[in-house]
Amino acid sequence: QVSICSSSPWEVPGRSFEEPRDCPHTEFSATFTCCSATLEEGPPKEAEARDPGPAMSDSAPVPEGIRRLQLKSVDDEDMTLVSHRALEESRRKVMVSSFPQLSEGSAVAIMARSPNGDMREFVATTKGDGYDLVTGSCQITFEDLTPADCIEYCFPEAPSEWHMAQVSREALETYRGMKFEAWKQMLQKPTCEAQFRRMLQLGCVSELYDPQLFPTPKAFQAQYQVTDDRTGKLISLPHPVKELRVWSCSKQSYEVIDTKLTGAPSQAEKDAWWKTFVDQLRGEHGDEYISGLLSGK
Repeated sequence: QVSICSSSPWEVPGRSFEEPRDCPHTEFSATFTCCSATLEEGPPKEAEARDPGPAMSDSAPVPEGIRRLQLKSVDDEDMTLVSHRALEESRRKVMVSSFPQLSEGSAVAIMARSPNGDMREFVATTKGDGYDLVTGSCQITFEDLTPADCIEYCFPEAPSEWHMAQVSREALETYRGMKFEAWKQMLQKPTCEAQFRRMLQLGCVSELYDPQLFPTPKAFQAQYQVTDDRTGKLISLPHPVKELRVWSCSKQSYEVIDTKLTGAPSQAEKDAWWKTFVDQLRGEHGDEYISGLLSGK
């Protein structure tokens, strides 16, 4: 609950808003929302996801360097500055994996509104009295992205270690439809025996993977790489992610993204599907040969 009177600018603790709002001459009590998330006293319900971090002072003016930034929507429309705050440290650490310029100094998260009311979060690094926007590019569509637009992912081997991929949610949804068939083709037409053996041992892949979008950390690369005995070339194997998420500007928390590949079996059907698929490979290559590869021979 926020108490406001006609003699005070429109302010909410923990946020700096740029435009004062007129209010009646009588004092009243109201609950305001920032990016559609109601601001209330007390700790957030999802502390780890929201992690509000240090906010700018309510009375502090907006730095001129922030006012000068060109804030554009996905449709390249000018956006209106709404608020700014210090970027949460937990989110900054994840962003560094894709935006190394955030590894040093401080950064701010900037909220802006488009002409049609859509909100977008920008991130800027601070350099003295100046501010530089941090921008990237979707690796699929090449559209401009802010760090908040990017997908975050983790692997089963280290579920608490999140990384950031410069890919938009929209692009990811179209990409997932191709990957299950691509994985099947790698088994049906393997490049070399080493690849065939290791992929059989890894089993059915039903979650999103891609060595460029979601590169395997060095600590686990040996499990997902083989060397072609004929050419000596290093071949990357599918390494499915465990979880995907993206920051919701309107909710100020993470949204979970489905990891399942289009056309892949569900978890309940996975074992039966894999047995049927391997039996098909036995029919093509011989039972003894496939059994030998599965056992590591």
